[in-house]
Amino acid sequence: MNMTTDIPDQHHQQGWVLIIGLLVLVMLTIIAMALMRTTLLEEKMAGASRDINLSFEAAEAGLRGAETFIESQADDSVFTATGAGLYAQGTSASDLEPTPFGNAWDDDNSRTLSSAPAGVTSAPRYMIKKVGESGGEGSLNIGGYGETDLTQKSVIYRITARGTGGNDNTQTILRSHYARAY
Repeated sequence: MNMTTDIPDQHHQQGWVLIIGLLVLVMLTIIAMALMRTTLLEEKMAGASRDINLSFEAAEAGLRGAETFIESQADDSVFTATGAGLYAQGTSASDLEPTPFGNAWDDDNSRTLSSAPAGVTSAPRYMIKKVGESGGEGSLNIGGYGETDLTQKSVIYRITARGTGGNDNTQTILRSHYARAY
C-alpha cells in the first residue's frame, strides 16, 4: 500500500490565497496613507483658521483700545502733533499706509494695547489720525448710525489697528472711523 495516495499532492498548490491577501494589504495601506494625508491637511487648515480668527480678534481689540484712548482725552489737543501713533490733521497719507511686516508698526509710529487677547504672540497696535471736524452747522451727515448731535463740535478720527495671531506672520489690519463730540 502506497502512503502517498492517501495524502493530497502538495506539489500542485499555487498560493492564490497568499497573493490575494497581499493585494488586500497593499490596498488597505494605500487607503490608510490617503486618509492620513487628508487628516493632516484638515488639521493644518483648522490651525490656520484659528490663527486668522485670533488675529482678527486682536485687531478688533486694538480698535476698541484706540476708541477708549480717544474717549479718555479731555480735548483733541493731543492730535496737534504727529508722533507715537498719533497723527495730526493734514499728515500725508503715505505716513499712514502701514505695511504688514514693515517698521510702520514700531513704537515711533504706533501705540501698543496694554492687554492682548489670549493666544496671540504680540499685543495689538493702533494708529489714530485726526481726519477733520464738523462744526455746529450740521455738515456731518451719517444717516442711520445712532443719534448724532450736530450742534456741537465733533472731531472725526481714522483708526488703523493691527492684530497678530498665534504667530507674527498671521496679521489682520482693520480700519475704522470714529467721531467724538467735545
